Amino acid sequence: MAEGAGRFDYVALDAGGRRLKGRIEAGGEAQAFERLRRDGLSPVRLKRARDGGAGAGGQGGSRRTIDDRRLSTLLGSLADLLRAGADIRSALGILGGQGAPPAVREFCRRLAAQIGGGEAVEAAFARNLPSKDAFVAAFVAAGEASGDLPGGLQRASDLVASRDKLREQLISTLSYPVFVLVSTVAALLVILLFVVPTLTPLVETSNGPPPLVLGLLIGASSALQTSGPYLAAGAAVAAIALFVMGRAGLLAEPVDRFLVEGPTGPLVRPLVFGRFAIGLGGMLAAGAPMSDALRLAVRGVGSPTARERLANLAPTVRQGVALSAALERVRGFPTAAARLAAVGEASGALGQMLARGGRLEEEAAMRRIEAFGRMAGPVLIVLLGGMVGLLMAGLLSGVTELGEAALR
Repeated sequence: MAEGAGRFDYVALDAGGRRLKGRIEAGGEAQAFERLRRDGLSPVRLKRARDGGAGAGGQGGSRRTIDDRRLSTLLGSLADLLRAGADIRSALGILGGQGAPPAVREFCRRLAAQIGGGEAVEAAFARNLPSKDAFVAAFVAAGEASGDLPGGLQRASDLVASRDKLREQLISTLSYPVFVLVSTVAALLVILLFVVPTLTPLVETSNGPPPLVLGLLIGASSALQTSGPYLAAGAAVAAIALFVMGRAGLLAEPVDRFLVEGPTGPLVRPLVFGRFAIGLGGMLAAGAPMSDALRLAVRGVGSPTARERLANLAPTVRQGVALSAALERVRGFPTAAARLAAVGEASGALGQMLARGGRLEEEAAMRRIEAFGRMAGPVLIVLLGGMVGLLMAGLLSGVTELGEAALR
């Protein structure tokens, strides 16, 4: 950045959080920055009046992504520092210090460089965050417009934190049934590949055919041993093919469509549309314009199928249709959330009521998933344990019959 004297256009927040714009003369950007600080202002944007200052621009190469937990912590800490009186570039410098994780440090440095180069704060966030976090920029823009940038950052932090909590709940609920299933399959493979073959010599030395159950187990074990390498190779090829197709993006849409429209739809749709309603409601409550909030909320939906269903929402609202009525036209959108949006429109609290409807749908879906997880674990244990028990009973009865036949 040039250090020569000149005029600088600035956007700053005063002690009361109001957003001020103006122009200042100084010997350089650093001096202008310090003068604004001495005047009790927190600079948000500072650039030369005659198109001076190099923009930060995008940086080439791959960028490290920030997980939800770190992003939530970063946004919350940034809000706290701004409330304490720090300007945004100094706050980013503190949060992106040497002790910060590499992804956070790189993110803070990019933001500070772009904001220092004259880019709007919300534009810098929008440029450096993936589409799933597009709502953060809307919260930042709404916070700036209302003179409460820390509040906008805090609301974005809370929304990211709730999304991370939801993911952890899903993993915690479904991990136990998956563990039981994998453990049982492993036990069956051990029985067929290692236990049953030890009984084959007894059957071969007997004078008659083996008992029915034992014969079936030996046949299954022999077939598994013979075709095992081919099955393993086929599974490896299938896994590689699925991995390549997944990396190429060929599986995302079919899998997503199956999850949203298939048997899992009653559980998945409330989560997807509930999250959309929470984000949209939060942005509207923060003061974001309806058009921007809709655009960013739809962009932040992770499901391509749900995004496709929501694509006509903004054009419908622009035609003068109420948001609640437009939501009712979206296939699969929870009716209760749309009705709460109608209540919010009538009471002047659209954002709050829409976010509440989204939370209710999300919580109801999580209760159903948790109930499924609580039932699936014991049911799998009983069914799969019974299967293993029957196999072992068949083995023992077969060995007993072989022993009795040998004594005759």
